[in-house]
Amino acid sequence: MRIGELVGLTWGDVDEPRGRWRISKAVSKTDRARWVNVPPVLLEAVLDLCPRDDRTAGRPVFQGFGADKFRTSLTRACTAAGVPTFSPHDLRHRRISLLHLGGTPWARIGEAVGQRNLSVTADTYTHVLTDETEIEYGRVLA
Repeated sequence: MRIGELVGLTWGDVDEPRGRWRISKAVSKTDRARWVNVPPVLLEAVLDLCPRDDRTAGRPVFQGFGADKFRTSLTRACTAAGVPTFSPHDLRHRRISLLHLGGTPWARIGEAVGQRNLSVTADTYTHVLTDETEIEYGRVLA
């Protein structure tokens, strides 16, 4: 997901039984709504952020979350871990590259990440990995 999509995510967009989030047309860069499957461990952590009674449809899921705070936190986490600093967009490139190297079809990748043009997706997002030995294919395909 893009940062703007996370900022715009409300509790009304959370489909808890199916483990997915709706990216509304209003916040999608492609002007198309889509669903994003959320790993169960991440979904549980997010659900724990807010008591069920307070999850009103229009309430933001990540209250107080913003692009600047996220970038700052990500930079601090990378520094603390002793790894190169990644931007949120760098992580998006990496995820798409991992999906591609894991054998996910381009149409499925484009749908999952909200890309309109599959050739742009292929040309833009498959350059991040240089060492395929770091891939955990079981986790990529999950």
